[in-house]
Amino acid sequence: MTSLSPPPLPCFDRWPPAVRSAERLRGTLLRCGPGVRGAGWPETPRVRAAALSHWLAADRVAVRLTAAWVWGACREPGPPLEFSTLDRRRPEHRTPASGVSLHQFCYTDDELWAFGPGLRVTAPAQTACDLLRKPGEFDRSHRVAVRLLIGMLPGGAEEVRARLTSGRAQYRTVALHRLDPRSPPPSRPRRPASPIPRPASAVPLPAPAHRPSGQLVMR
Repeated sequence: MTSLSPPPLPCFDRWPPAVRSAERLRGTLLRCGPGVRGAGWPETPRVRAAALSHWLAADRVAVRLTAAWVWGACREPGPPLEFSTLDRRRPEHRTPASGVSLHQFCYTDDELWAFGPGLRVTAPAQTACDLLRKPGEFDRSHRVAVRLLIGMLPGGAEEVRARLTSGRAQYRTVALHRLDPRSPPPSRPRRPASPIPRPASAVPLPAPAHRPSGQLVMR
């Protein structure tokens, strides 16, 4: 896991809400995603990661679009803010806070980047892979984020393709097709053929009752 150790940033999330509100009115604190940053601090990946410190616990890592926002690849980190526990650990609270999506992914150290204690995000290459593997909708914000993340990598799209090919098989075909639409699209499961209804067997009609000739039937 790559780590940087510059001077620590102020922990604005630990300030009382009234103080933060007053400092925002004064202009000394500015909005930074769901959090704030000091007016004198430029909006860098480290500063954006620090703005998530209220939601980033010691056993959490920012993933998908939230991680892409930290790297400057999208305008907003959510909603929802997306995090994962480390090593697929069960979260302490089963129900995450409102506006937060908490996953249980497993990452190696070289797939993560730490900007400081408790400020972990997925590295750019892994973030791009996670977005490409994402089940469900893959809209314009995801495509733009992947393109910008790929631009940060020395190996470009080939580096992402190599990670997808050597990684887990789940959603691999979907991810490779999203990375390069010229690749074969994912196959759709075939529906089982409907059984051909068989014609109902002919039921013999009962024989008409025999009546003696010349007998009158009274009604």
